[in-house]
Amino acid sequence: MFRRNDRPSPAPDEAAFAARNAATQGFLALDDEQRAAAEAVRVADEIAGEPRLRAQWEQVSAQCDRATEAYLAATQQYPLDGSAPVTGSKEADEKALREIQAARQAITRFRAQHAREIDEADMLIRNLPQAIQKARVALVDADKAITQAERAGYPSRRATEMLVEAVRAETGIDSAAGLRDRHAAAQRTIELARAAAKLAEEAPKTAASVQSALRSVRTRREAALTKIEGIEPALSALRREFSEPCSRDLVDAEKVARAAVAEATAALDEAERFAGTGEWDDAADAVARARGELGRAEERVKATTDRLTHLREVKADPSKEAADTRFVLRDAQRLVVDRGLVDRFGPILDAQAVRLENAQARLTGVHPDYWFYLTELRGIRERVRAVVDEVRGLQRR
Repeated sequence: MFRRNDRPSPAPDEAAFAARNAATQGFLALDDEQRAAAEAVRVADEIAGEPRLRAQWEQVSAQCDRATEAYLAATQQYPLDGSAPVTGSKEADEKALREIQAARQAITRFRAQHAREIDEADMLIRNLPQAIQKARVALVDADKAITQAERAGYPSRRATEMLVEAVRAETGIDSAAGLRDRHAAAQRTIELARAAAKLAEEAPKTAASVQSALRSVRTRREAALTKIEGIEPALSALRREFSEPCSRDLVDAEKVARAAVAEATAALDEAERFAGTGEWDDAADAVARARGELGRAEERVKATTDRLTHLREVKADPSKEAADTRFVLRDAQRLVVDRGLVDRFGPILDAQAVRLENAQARLTGVHPDYWFYLTELRGIRERVRAVVDEVRGLQRR
C-alpha cells in the first residue's frame, strides 16, 4: 500500500492554471510599469536639478516590490509542474494578483499626481533615440556635402570646422551623465552638422560672391583714396574759419584714413591669394576686413567734411539750432504736464533748459566754440527724446 507521503500530487486544474496565468500577466505588466515610472522619476528629478519625486516614488516602489515578492513566493511554493502540492495555489495566486493590481493603481495615482513632471520626462525618454538617429544621419549628410564641394573645387573651411564641432558634440551623447544632457548633445550635433552641410552646399555661391566683391572693393578703395584728398582742404578751412577746439579731434584724420586704406589694400591682396588657391572662406574673411578698413577711412573723410558743413550752417544762423532744440524741449514739457508726470520728469527737462541757455551764452568772442555749441544742443535733444520715450513707455504699461 502507498503511504500518505508517497502518494502523487494531484494535477492542477484549469482554475489553478487560470489564476497563475492572470497573476503572471499582472506581474509582467507591473514590472514594465514600475521600470518605466522609475526611469521617468529619475529623469524628472534630473530636469528639476533636485530629488523632488524620489521620496514619494520610493513608497510606491516598495509597494510594487512587495507585490512582486508575493507573486514569486506563490510560484516557488506552487510551481504547478507536479513537483509540489497544488492545494492553495489558486488562493496564493489570487492574493498576489490583488497586491499586483493595487501596486499598479498606486503607480497610476502617482503618475496622475505628478503628471507635468512625468510627462516631460516621458517625452524626453521617448524622443532621445530619434534625436540620436537624426544626429548621426546629419553627420553623414554633412560629411557627404563637404566631400562633394571639395571635389567640385569649392572647399569650405568653415564647413569643415563646423563638422569637427559636430563630431565633438556627438561624443557627448554617450558620455553625458544625464538624459537631458544626452538629448542636448544630440540637438547640438544636429544643429552643427546641418549648418556644416549648408555651408558646403553654399560654397559655390561663396566663391562667386568673393570674386564679385574683389572687383567692387577694389573700386571702392580707389574712390576712398580720391575722397581722402579732400581732408586737408577741409581741415584748412576749419582752422581758418573756426576756433582750434572745433577741429582738434580731426588733426590726424588724413593719417588715420590713409593707414586704413593701406590695411584694406593688404587685406584685398590676401583675399586674392586665398581666392587663387580656392580657399573661399578665408578669402571672404579677408574681403570683410578690407571693407571694414575702408569704412574706417570713409568715416574719417565724412567726419571732416561734415564738420565743416555743419559748423558753417551753425555759424550762419546759431539761432536755428537753438530754436529746433527749444521746440523739442517744450514739446516734451507739454507731454509731461499732460501725463501728470511733472514731479518725476520736470527737473530733468528743466536741467536741459539750463544747458541750452548756457550753451547760447558761451557763443562769445571772435571765434566762438561752435563745435561745443552744436554737440551740446544735440546732446540736449537726445536727452529730451529719451525722456519722451520713457514717458510713453509708462503709458503703455
